[in-house]
Amino acid sequence: MPTHQSLSGASDEDLLQRMLSTYPQRFGPDFWALFEADVAPHLPPRPLIVDLGCGPGLFIRDLGERYPAGALHGYDVTPAMIEHARRLPSAGALRFEARDVVTEPLPEATGSVHLVSMSSVLHVIEEPLPVLAEIRRVVAAGGIFLLHDWIRQPLTTYLAWRRDVLGESEAESRRRGFRLFPVHNKYTPEDWQWLLGEAGFAIRRQAQLRATHRLYVASADGALAPSATKDGTRS
Repeated sequence: MPTHQSLSGASDEDLLQRMLSTYPQRFGPDFWALFEADVAPHLPPRPLIVDLGCGPGLFIRDLGERYPAGALHGYDVTPAMIEHARRLPSAGALRFEARDVVTEPLPEATGSVHLVSMSSVLHVIEEPLPVLAEIRRVVAAGGIFLLHDWIRQPLTTYLAWRRDVLGESEAESRRRGFRLFPVHNKYTPEDWQWLLGEAGFAIRRQAQLRATHRLYVASADGALAPSATKDGTRS
């Protein structure tokens, strides 16, 4: 599969350091408040959790602290990410493995996973529906797919975000921004909703915790709660 490094021209170490430094913003208090309200109530005390594109493993580490009796598996296509994740002090049964979700099926049994999470990965995959079908295969009845990914925005807004939030210079924001704009701005919120529906998921909650991304809490069988409206409230 394509990687963020190949698309942006960054090295594995550059991306690793960026993911480490931005983790508190990506998984901050608002994210965990939504998780506790809309995901945690549907997980058993000993959940099987899979994080696809786990990066340096910080999210799985934090889930391990919340679910020390669970089994938590993190997969990433970049070996450097897996090497870092395996060095993390952790609670619970954590397993990290280098795996390309585009070319390799998930090792989990059909209908066995209580939560699959995927953050800022699916947009780089050229054909997302086969990957979503594999995710749907492993998610248990009543289980959750937690998707957090880029949404389309105007070019000027995107370049300003690179300058103001990422702290890039004008020249750097344009050098990297024009290269990454088609990748990061591929899908609208409506596109993500359609993709999830095509894969057999029912969206139960959606929210925009950051201007650049939208988060979807989707269930495998439509049995969790009333559907969410476009602005994230429940209908």
